[in-house]
Amino acid sequence: MKIAVRYQSGGGNTKTVAEAIAKVAGVKAEPIDVPLDDSVELLFVGGGFYGGIVKGDIDPLLRNYLEELEPDAVKSVAAFSTAGVLDGAKRIANIVRQKGIKLCEDTLPLKVGTRNHRTFVKEGFLTLTDKEIARIEQFVKNAISSIN
Repeated sequence: MKIAVRYQSGGGNTKTVAEAIAKVAGVKAEPIDVPLDDSVELLFVGGGFYGGIVKGDIDPLLRNYLEELEPDAVKSVAAFSTAGVLDGAKRIANIVRQKGIKLCEDTLPLKVGTRNHRTFVKEGFLTLTDKEIARIEQFVKNAISSIN
């Protein structure tokens, strides 16, 4: 089964989550500007949810990426997001659904706030809690089993 992980990360939190997803899935996480090599059976795709920056929505670059996905190249999508309080994964899922791409039932909205966000600290990395790691592992397992 061909799996890919793509993310858009403004401050580093979503990148950290994408890398954790990729580790469980046994692949490499790449930013959305890295094209898919080939068609994939499962694409984990995520980004941040920005309340004030882009009027309470996912990043415009991620929106464009999602709108350009083709059902013949991406068989199914598992959506994830990071945010302070809102659920950007649902917004990602809605765009994917409109494209006619199969959507994994579970989404992963991690509400990490501004913990270690690059805007506020120099390093810009998120340290995931044990509970968050367990949620990520379950999310990946559920997504993979849903397409088998």
